Amino acid sequence: MKEPLLPPEKNKISRLLSGHLCWYLGLAAVLCLLVPYLILGEDVIVTYHDQLDGEMVAYILQARHLFQGDVLPEFMGGMDKTALTLPAPLCVLLFLPGHYFAAYTLMQLFGAITGYLGMYLLGRDITGQKWIGMTAGVLFAYLPFLPVYGLSQYGIPLLLWCFWRLGEKSGPARRRLGCFLYCILYALSSSLVLVGFAVLGGLLAGILFQKRGSRKYPLTAWLCMLTVYVAENRRLLGQIFAGSGSVSHKTEYKIVPEPFLQSWRTYFTAGVQHSEDLHLYILILAAVLLFFAALSRLRGKKTFTEDKALQKYLSLTGWLLGIQLLGSLAAALWDAAPGCALREHLQALKGFQLNRILWVATPLWYLMLICLLGAAARLAGGISASRAGRGALPAPARLLRAAVLVLFAGTVCVMGAHILYKSNLKPNLQKLLDRSYPMISYSDYYALDLMDQVYDYLGQASGEDVSQYRVVSLGIDPAAAYYRGFYCLDGYSNNYSLDYKHSFRRVILPELNKSDYLRQYYDEWGNRCYLFTCECPGYYTIQKEGSYLWQYEIDLASLAGLGGRYLLSAVYLINGEEQGLRLLREEAFETPESYYRIFLYENTLYGQSNS
Repeated sequence: MKEPLLPPEKNKISRLLSGHLCWYLGLAAVLCLLVPYLILGEDVIVTYHDQLDGEMVAYILQARHLFQGDVLPEFMGGMDKTALTLPAPLCVLLFLPGHYFAAYTLMQLFGAITGYLGMYLLGRDITGQKWIGMTAGVLFAYLPFLPVYGLSQYGIPLLLWCFWRLGEKSGPARRRLGCFLYCILYALSSSLVLVGFAVLGGLLAGILFQKRGSRKYPLTAWLCMLTVYVAENRRLLGQIFAGSGSVSHKTEYKIVPEPFLQSWRTYFTAGVQHSEDLHLYILILAAVLLFFAALSRLRGKKTFTEDKALQKYLSLTGWLLGIQLLGSLAAALWDAAPGCALREHLQALKGFQLNRILWVATPLWYLMLICLLGAAARLAGGISASRAGRGALPAPARLLRAAVLVLFAGTVCVMGAHILYKSNLKPNLQKLLDRSYPMISYSDYYALDLMDQVYDYLGQASGEDVSQYRVVSLGIDPAAAYYRGFYCLDGYSNNYSLDYKHSFRRVILPELNKSDYLRQYYDEWGNRCYLFTCECPGYYTIQKEGSYLWQYEIDLASLAGLGGRYLLSAVYLINGEEQGLRLLREEAFETPESYYRIFLYENTLYGQSNS
C-alpha cells in the first residue's frame, strides 16, 4: 500500500486495528444486509416506489428483447426502447436467465460491497487508519440507496479512489489497469441522465484544477467513460438533441417553481429523493471541529494549529463544505423561478432534474466524515502523547479534546443507529420476527401468487397466446402484469410518446373529469399512464379489504381502440356491467396470504371495435 495522504497517528488503537481485521469485520457487517433476502426470499420487504414499479420493469423487458430491434412490444402497446432507459445497462445481463429476484438480490449485494470497498480504501489511504475506512464504509453501504440504480450511487467512492490513484505520477501498471477497468465498469453500470452527467462534470473539474500529479491517465479514463456513456445512450441523446424518434410526453411537463431559500436549505441539510444520507450528523461534527479550531486560534494555542495533519483535515473539510454549498445552490436555482423560466424554453430538457447532482454529494459527505474521524484520531493521539509526557497539554486542553472525542463517538453511534433504522434491514428483521408484519413485500407487490392463476385462466379460456391480447390494471400496479409476461397498455415511464399520452387520456377521461387532482397529475406530469379512480386518488395498489368501487367509469370504446381486451381489477366494480365490462369469473382470484384480490373483466366493446 502507498503512503497515506496524511500520516497516521501511531497509537495503541491503530496498532490493534492494523492488518486485515477491519476489512473483514466491515465486510461481515455489510453482508448482514443480505441475510433477510436469503431467509425470506421473495417475501422480503423492499422499497417499491421508482424501483419495483419502474426500473425493474425496464430490466425485465429490455432483457427479453435485448437483441430484438428497437421496440418493446409488451410495453404500453409497443413503445420504443427509449421509454425504458436502463439505469445500469450492464446489469441487464443479470436478468437474462429470467430469475428476476435473484438478479435484484445480486444488484443489492454488488452495490453494497462496492460502496463499502470504495469508502474503505478512501478512509484507509487518506488517514492511514483502517478503522476509519471500515466505519465510513459500513455506514455508506447501509444507506437506503435503491439497488436498481446499479453503481450510480454505490460506485462513486471507488471511482474517486481510482481517479486519485490514476493521478499519481508513479504507481504499478497493474493498479492503473484495474482503475481504468473500474472506470469503464462504472459507466456501464450507472445512469448518465441520473448521475453520470454530474460525475463527469465533477471529475473533469477536479482534473483541470489539480495542482499535483499527472493529468494524463485521469483524463484518458474520463474520455473512456464519456465514450461509454454516449454509446449507451446514443438513441436517447439523438431523441433529445437531434429530434429523432417520437415527441416525448415530457414536452407537456408543467414546471412549478419552488421557494429558493427553502429548497437550498433542504438540499444542503437533507439531500434529494433516493439519496437520503443523514449527513446532518456530519454537518454537526464539522461545525464542532471548525469551532474547536477557531477557538484554539483565538486563544493563541499552537498545540492544535501547528498540527499539519489536522490543518489538512480542516482544509479538506472546508473545501468539501464549499462544494456542497455550491451544488445545493445550483440545484435550488434550477428549481426556483429563474431556473424554471429557462427550462420552459428547453423542450424535452425542461424535465431534466439538475438536483440529481446531489447524488454525488452523498459520497462527498462521507469523505468529509473520513476527514473528521481522522481529525478525531489526531486529537486522541495528542491526548495519549500528553499523558506520556511528550509535549504535555494543560489539563483544560486535555479535557476539551476529550469532550470533543466523546461528542464525535456519540454522534457517530447515533448516526449509525439512525441509518440502521432507515435501512431495509429494520423492516425485514421485524418480518422475520412476525411473518404477518403488514408492510408490502416483493411478492405482494408483484402478486406472484395470483398472476400465474390469471395467466393460466386466460390462456385456457381464450385459447390465445398472451401476445394476442392487451390488458390494463386497476388498483394493481401494471408492473405486476409486466412481471408475469402480459402485454399491457398502461405503464410507468418518464419518456414515452406524447401521442400515446393523448390516446390513453381518452380512456381515463371520465375519471379525470371528476378530480382536479387527477387531471393535473396526468396532464401536467403524466409519467404514470395508469387507470386512475377518483374514489381513491393517489392509490395505485388497493388491498383486498377495500374490494369495491361504486361509480368507476372508463371509456371502453377508446380502450378497445388501443387493443384493450381485459381489465385486471383489485376491486369489484358495482357498475361494471352497465358500462360494458363483463366479469369473466364470479369468484375473484385470491389466496389467504395474497395482498390483492383480482377480478377479471372483459371489454365487451373489444370485438365490436375489431370487427
